[in-house]
Amino acid sequence: MARRAQKDAEHTRARILASALSLFAKKGYDHTTFTDIAARLKMTKGAVYWHFDSKEALIVALVDEMLVKFQRQIADLMPKDGLTFNAIAEMMVKNAGMIVEDPRGSAFFMLMKTQMKWRDASMSHVREELLSNHRFGPLQAFADAVRNDVREGRVRPGVSPEQVAFTCIAVWDGLVQSRIDRFLPCDLGETLRNAYRAVWESIRAK
Repeated sequence: MARRAQKDAEHTRARILASALSLFAKKGYDHTTFTDIAARLKMTKGAVYWHFDSKEALIVALVDEMLVKFQRQIADLMPKDGLTFNAIAEMMVKNAGMIVEDPRGSAFFMLMKTQMKWRDASMSHVREELLSNHRFGPLQAFADAVRNDVREGRVRPGVSPEQVAFTCIAVWDGLVQSRIDRFLPCDLGETLRNAYRAVWESIRAK
């Protein structure tokens, strides 16, 4: 009986998170209330509060859930034969495709990009949780890959792995957003590959 009750509670919690993500992405975090979330699920507001004692706790749980999902995707795509710039670049091309083809992934991406007021004091804890979460690790993977390429003589000495990594993630971030916004008129994967080829040409050993 207790096991059934726990499964029911987990199912309800998952439904609340899914409803919150949809509403946050459409209305914005600030303009969505627990009443909105409960009404969408035909639940009472008290039932939502039973699972999450504040909207901040809900968004933290949502961030955590989605980062776990993205981390699993990255782990599945991570090169098994050592990290190189080109292998990580191809990994991120594939991951971009997975995000834009997944409605929940796209909704979460745009929520984080456009619907959160990160400067608000109420968002400081959420921002800290997001920035300190190292499970979603493409930034580190790019930096480690460039270090490996430097050691193997594929990248010229003096290149900053951190600067290359930030550049690559910024390119990825902007192109994924453009694709979700339907602003990118060409193929996302090929555009990313072209961008990463340009970065590679700027850092490789001649």
